[in-house]
Amino acid sequence: MADAADLKSAGGDSVWVRLPPALHLKVARLRATFVVRLFMMQLHEHLWRFLEAFAPDERPLPQRPLPQQPFLTSDEKLVVGVSGGADSLALLHALRSVLPASRVVVAHVDHGLRPTAAAEARFVQATALAWGMHCEVETAAVAALAQQTGRSLEEMGRQVRYQFFARVAHLVGATAVAVAHNADDQAETVLLHLLRGSGLSGLRGMRPVSPLPEGNGMWLLRPLLDISRADIEVYCQAHGLEPVVDASNEDMTFLRNRLRHELLPLLATYNPSIKTHLQQTAAIVAADYDVLEAALLAQWRAVYRGQGEGWLAIDRALWRDLPLSLRRGILRRAVWQMAPQLTDVTFRALELARQVAETETAQAQASLPGGLLLRSLYDLFYVLRETAVLPVSGPQLPALQEQELPIPGVLPLADGWRLAATVAPMLDEQTLQHHQDSWRVYVDVGAALSLQVRPRLPGERLQPLGMDGQSAKVKEVMINRKIPAQLRPAWPLVATADHLVWVVGHQLDQRARVTAVTRRVVQLHCYQTNEHTQNLVDVNSDEKYTTVN
Repeated sequence: MADAADLKSAGGDSVWVRLPPALHLKVARLRATFVVRLFMMQLHEHLWRFLEAFAPDERPLPQRPLPQQPFLTSDEKLVVGVSGGADSLALLHALRSVLPASRVVVAHVDHGLRPTAAAEARFVQATALAWGMHCEVETAAVAALAQQTGRSLEEMGRQVRYQFFARVAHLVGATAVAVAHNADDQAETVLLHLLRGSGLSGLRGMRPVSPLPEGNGMWLLRPLLDISRADIEVYCQAHGLEPVVDASNEDMTFLRNRLRHELLPLLATYNPSIKTHLQQTAAIVAADYDVLEAALLAQWRAVYRGQGEGWLAIDRALWRDLPLSLRRGILRRAVWQMAPQLTDVTFRALELARQVAETETAQAQASLPGGLLLRSLYDLFYVLRETAVLPVSGPQLPALQEQELPIPGVLPLADGWRLAATVAPMLDEQTLQHHQDSWRVYVDVGAALSLQVRPRLPGERLQPLGMDGQSAKVKEVMINRKIPAQLRPAWPLVATADHLVWVVGHQLDQRARVTAVTRRVVQLHCYQTNEHTQNLVDVNSDEKYTTVN
C-alpha cells in the first residue's frame, strides 16, 4: 500500500501511485508485450495498405503500362531484395502474411567484399526455401568493378544490386522490386545530401515508390520507409528471427557509417529529435517538389523540340523566359534524359552550361557530366553526346537568285524561315549597344523602299561592324561564324544596291550601322515558323512535340 508521500493529486482528477518493484516490472513486461504485438499488427497492416495503394492512379508517371488493378488483387510477382540483415529479413517475413509465397521472389547479391559473404548468401537461400519462396543469387566482384570504373564501393554496389534486381524482375515477369530502406536510412540520406550540397530532389530523400534504377520502367518499392530501425529490430526479436550481422556497417571508411555512428549521435546532443526532423524535412520537401515538378513538366512540353541519335533540342528563346528554377530543372532533365545512368550532376557543371545557353554568342558550348555537351545554336540549344551529328538547320534561300524584300514586308525562305523588314522607332545609343539578339538587327539603309536578299558573290567582301571600315571576305566571315559548309551557298545576305547590309544572323556591315544622324531605322528579323517543323514523339509521353528540320 502506498503512503501519503507516494500519492500525488492535481485537483482531485489525477492520482499517481508508486508501484512496488515487482509489480512495476510486471507492468513493464505487459506493456512491452503489448507494444510488440501492436507493432506486429501495424507492420502487417502497413504492408497491406502500401501494396493495396500501389495501383496505377497512385503511381508516378510510368514509362510503360502496368497492371490495371491493385497489386494485392493481381497475380503479379514481387521481387524482394534481401541481404539477410534485420531490415530485409523483417520485410520478407512480414510479406508472408500479405502475399502468397509463390508470388514472392527473393533476390540476393553476394558483393564478394567480406569472408562471410558466401555464408550470408546461403542463409538467404535457406530462409527463402524454408518459407516456400523462389530465390535468385548473384555473385559480383564489386571491388574490381569499382576500381575499373573509378567509382566508390558504395556506388558500384548499388548499381550492381539494382541491375541484378531488374534482371530478376524481367526474368519472372515482375514490374516491381521491394527493398527494406527504413526511416533511419531516410534521415541519413537527407543528411548525406545536405552535406554534399543538394537541391530539393536530394533533400526529399528516398521515395516510397520510384522508378527502379536500371529497370527500364520497373518500380522500386520501399514499404518500411517510415518505420524505424529500432522497431524493426523489435519485430525480429518478437518473431525469433536471427538476421545476419553485416560487419561492414561498422566500417568507418564508408561515409554513411560515419554519419550513422558519429555525426547523427553528435547532432542528437543538440536536438534529440534530429532523425525525426530530418524525416519530416524529407516529407515536406517531397510535397513541395511535386508541385514544382508539375510546373516543370508543363514547361518541358512547351520548350522540348525533339530528340535524335545522340542529341536533344530545347527552344532557347522560350526557355530563357522561364524563372531560374525552371531553367535549371529543364536543363537537369535534359541531361538525365540523355544519360539516365548519371547519379551525380554537380551544381557547378549545370550552372556553367546554363550560362552558356543564356548567352547570345553563336556556337557557344559547355561540357556536361557523362561525356555530354551543351551547344547553343540559333533559337535552340542542344544537349548532345560528343560524337552526335546534329540536324543541319538555318535560313536558306529557296533558289540561288536575288529576291526583293520590301520595307515593310516579309520574304519567305526555305523550310518555313521568314525574313521581315519593318520601320522601327528611333532608338537611343544605349539601347543599341545592349541589344544582343543576333536574329533581330536595326540598320540604316537611307530612304530605300526595298532591299535585296541573295546568295554571296564570288570573292565578295563586307565591312564588319566594329572593324573601323576594314573589309573581310564573306566566305571567311561564314567560316569564322561556324555556319555549316553545306548551308553557306544558299545562306541569305541582305544588301542595298551599293553594299552589303547583313549576313543574316551573324554579321552587320559597318556601312549600315545606326548613328546619331540616322533619320529612319529599319528592323530586320529572321525567324522560323512552327508549322514547318517536324513532329517527334517524346520518349516519356504520347504527346507530340516539334523539332527544327
